[in-house]
Amino acid sequence: MKAAMEQVRTNPMQAFPAPANGGIVEETPPCLSWIPLDDECEYTVKIYRSGEIVCEGSTKKNYFVPKEFLAPGTYTWTVETENAVREPWSFSIAEHAVTILRKSAEEVFAAIPDVRPRHLFFREDIPELITRTGEIEALKRTVEAARHDGMPQPPRYHMDESALPYREYFGRYRDFCDRDLIACGLAWQLLGDKQAAKHGKELLLTICSWNPEGPCSITGKWGDEVGLSNARCLPAALDLFWDLLDGKQREFVAKAVVSYALQCEARLGVFDYCRNPGDSHAGRLPAYLGEAAMVLKGTNAVPEETLLRWLGYALEIYGGIFPHFGGTDGGWAEGVFYATSYTRWYLPFFTAVERYSGVNYLSRPFYQRLCQYYLHFAADAEVHPFGDGYWCHSEDAEWPGFFAQNPCRIYAQRFGPKEAVSRAEKAASPEVFLLHLLDVFLPRLPAPETSLAGPAENLRAFPDTGFVSMHTNVADTENDTWCLMRASRFGSDSHRHADQGSFALLDRGTALITPSGYFGRQYGTKHHFRWLKTTQAHNALLFNGIGQYENSHLAAAKLTDWKDEKGIMTASADMTGAYPLPVKWLRELSMTKDGLLTVTDTVDADIPVTVSYPLHFLSLPEAQENSLKLLRNGTELTVTPLEGGLSALEITDKFAVDLNEGEPEAYHVTMPQQYHAMWKTAADTHHRIVVEYRVRRLK
Repeated sequence: MKAAMEQVRTNPMQAFPAPANGGIVEETPPCLSWIPLDDECEYTVKIYRSGEIVCEGSTKKNYFVPKEFLAPGTYTWTVETENAVREPWSFSIAEHAVTILRKSAEEVFAAIPDVRPRHLFFREDIPELITRTGEIEALKRTVEAARHDGMPQPPRYHMDESALPYREYFGRYRDFCDRDLIACGLAWQLLGDKQAAKHGKELLLTICSWNPEGPCSITGKWGDEVGLSNARCLPAALDLFWDLLDGKQREFVAKAVVSYALQCEARLGVFDYCRNPGDSHAGRLPAYLGEAAMVLKGTNAVPEETLLRWLGYALEIYGGIFPHFGGTDGGWAEGVFYATSYTRWYLPFFTAVERYSGVNYLSRPFYQRLCQYYLHFAADAEVHPFGDGYWCHSEDAEWPGFFAQNPCRIYAQRFGPKEAVSRAEKAASPEVFLLHLLDVFLPRLPAPETSLAGPAENLRAFPDTGFVSMHTNVADTENDTWCLMRASRFGSDSHRHADQGSFALLDRGTALITPSGYFGRQYGTKHHFRWLKTTQAHNALLFNGIGQYENSHLAAAKLTDWKDEKGIMTASADMTGAYPLPVKWLRELSMTKDGLLTVTDTVDADIPVTVSYPLHFLSLPEAQENSLKLLRNGTELTVTPLEGGLSALEITDKFAVDLNEGEPEAYHVTMPQQYHAMWKTAADTHHRIVVEYRVRRLK
């Protein structure tokens, strides 16, 4: 008798089995995935309809995509090995499921034309691209900034303690590579700017002169960010500057592209990306492999079979198990700060494949609905909960451009809704472009006849990734009050925090209730790990002073209900299991159309527990007996406990772990002050806590 294949995740890198048993699939053919066994083996997948096998195949990977389209209807499927079997699961293909065409690497490779430029656009696309007046003017200003920058110096952080440290160096390096190099290449091809061409060519050859195996490596010991910029930008730069390079220079740059592609491939192989797609940096690497294959075709820099291997890997990942952090609902589990960049890295690859061969990965449900997530979570506001970087903006000196200047670009034009189109148009012409230029001048490709995105609504849930948003006017940030909550199957690892059930409240972009804490100087400081990523830094409950599992897939929760009825929006979540205590915690948020928020918590425990109720602010709130009043930017917030025995209110401006703790004085950072309030209850096995949050505009 075969052993049972347990489908329970044991580490946060693993994929979630999909589709869930009984789930609805909105694309055909679907990608079926499972948690693999520890030993490498061959899996046999069988898909049944009405008891008859309609598809069967074998693979050594942990996912399977049928070659045939599956018609709408209900199916069951099994997966087994020589020694183990998973019980039959069911899924349904929706009537509105999109058809996702997939082609082989050989088919796509053969369709790549022997012209330059061919990566971001073709020469015949240029007349339309240069009609984008606002973006062209921003490009010209960016080129001026590039010429003012001059040439970068090679890194020395690997050999000189007095040199610019890695963290500061790679932030500056993005200016030279992601911004200056690409801006000059675009200005040359689009505008014939000879000064930009001269500067950009020198910049390209300078970057390629540095050893890609040293501190600029993706796989080295000094950090990967410099190498990631090179892997991202050098294929496009080779294509954009192709006609300015002589034969030796083309070969020289092509060899640099090859070096970084091989590093991308090696890194994906180290942790077996297909089996473990939960690495935040790795999801972009297949796109860089695919782009390298596209621009290197015909150069003889590597054998053609290598290019086909790279391209095939990219096509398989993006047509299959990707994205790990994105759900069919359009949300991004790592939070909106990361979403705005991490959903852009692969756009040049996607659109090039579509131009060459008609394979349209952007039609997959996640990408069609992504703009809805941006409408609800990427509005112009002081903070953007949740996860690392929630305090950042596109113009921040700390991470310029990483919160993308125009997150709705491409997605809004293809899928809408109209409110996302409007927001994208407003953001299209910044003073200068920062990190993301590779998707600015992509040709407009046809939008689908129908979109899965749907209309903009004030209440939107993203249950796959675990977010819910309630707005009084989602289309108009300047007249909107909104409340956001996280309750996700994704835990507290990587860039996510132990903040299940936490919420934030904003009015007209002003943060009233907010997450708290910062990176400090960089990821992994004591403050980051011992404050920012812990439950006490968020607006979630602690029991006997204990928060949720930290840096663990066990800190999981789920949205249980959401609805908008008669002008009252409600959302409910279950955080049971997220704590290393036998506690059941349910939270319900209810918000009226005029912004009155009521938060109701129900707690049941096997043993008596005290409940700590923290809240965090960007301005000092005033205690009024057991209530709080906050005044910020013309908005008044009153927080009033109504039920539950909350008492012993304390307010402080101190973190439990200082922002700069453990860091050398030379690396101390200064960030805006934050404030923290805390109520507590007496110990009991049952608690029902009701708190009212009343928002009033004073001007």
